[in-house]
Amino acid sequence: MGGGLSGSLASVVLSRAGHRVTLIDRHTVYPKEFRVEKLAGQQISILRRLGLLDAITTSATPFRDTVNIRACRTIDRSDEQHYALRYEEIVRLVRAQLPPSVDFIVDRVASVTTGPKRQQVVLSDGRIISADLLVLATGMGDVLRLKLGMRRRIVAEKQSISFGFSIVPEAGSKFKCGSFTFYGGVSDRIDYLSLFPLGNVMRANLFTFLDHQDPWIRQLRRAPAATLHAVLPGLRAYLGDFAVVEGIENWTMDLSVAENVDQDGVVLIGDAFQTSCPAAGTGVTRLLTDIDRLCNVHVPRWLESPGMDRNKITQFYNDPVKTAVDAEAMRLAHYRRSLTVDRSLRWNLERRKHFTRRRVVGWIDQISPGITAQLRSYRRKRTSA
Repeated sequence: MGGGLSGSLASVVLSRAGHRVTLIDRHTVYPKEFRVEKLAGQQISILRRLGLLDAITTSATPFRDTVNIRACRTIDRSDEQHYALRYEEIVRLVRAQLPPSVDFIVDRVASVTTGPKRQQVVLSDGRIISADLLVLATGMGDVLRLKLGMRRRIVAEKQSISFGFSIVPEAGSKFKCGSFTFYGGVSDRIDYLSLFPLGNVMRANLFTFLDHQDPWIRQLRRAPAATLHAVLPGLRAYLGDFAVVEGIENWTMDLSVAENVDQDGVVLIGDAFQTSCPAAGTGVTRLLTDIDRLCNVHVPRWLESPGMDRNKITQFYNDPVKTAVDAEAMRLAHYRRSLTVDRSLRWNLERRKHFTRRRVVGWIDQISPGITAQLRSYRRKRTSA
């Protein structure tokens, strides 16, 4: 239930393994939505293991070199494979991999009934579907969770606001590098602005911890280029003048975890179970880990014996790989926010240590790139940015 990235990926993986799968979503073609726009690191590794990397990346814009900048100074450069493409395009490409055996139904779920042996879904047109297991992949939608007696525990309301838009250089010029990351500061509550190539434009993802009523957001919408130049003065030195060529999209994220999920016959994956901070870059890693562990480890074991009681379902939520990834995502969400906005002595020292360490690693890299490979791996685990 739910045919976004989580549901579509799970359907492909389960059906390729020989399971009979029905995918239910309200949209024949998934609508445009500002969500995931690039893949990197562990996400690439898991997609390769799931056998879906090539299908997705053939339509993506690849890039490696990223210049990282703070306070008009280059901190370091990153050399890591990335693939950029819009969220709705990722979903389209994944859905294109659905085998003919998958029954893809475009409709709305009216009601669900679960139990230790068999599950039942009633669609809005009256059709009834029976299954061994229901996989709830409805993101942050609450309707079906509430029907099942589940609830969301808000860990941090409106924890972050992310913005997405596209830019092009002024006429007759071009950008100097494949991609950039510009870090903000405590006063502006901006974590960082990520700029990367996507097709024939430079895509911008701005990650902030602003209050949703901050007047700065209105200024950004009315005069995006001037507003960004004012708050990130290093932009002009590296990019020159630019124009925003698409409307600015935004996404306000609550950090939340689903509760009362240990139930017969139904399992939650991706954002339906736990949300992540976009600035931490852990959402897709969590989603892919859920799919890998559920579809490749637990479902095959569960189907070896009859029934689908809560004891089986609990095994997924207690999976040590899953719980470690979930915990790290939550830790990094709090870390990114505190690193960006906390004015206490502790976090002032942490900011200084964090960026000094990165500059040192950057200097070492110029002398001996081999030494810094391990240092970068350590840094990614701590900051995921």
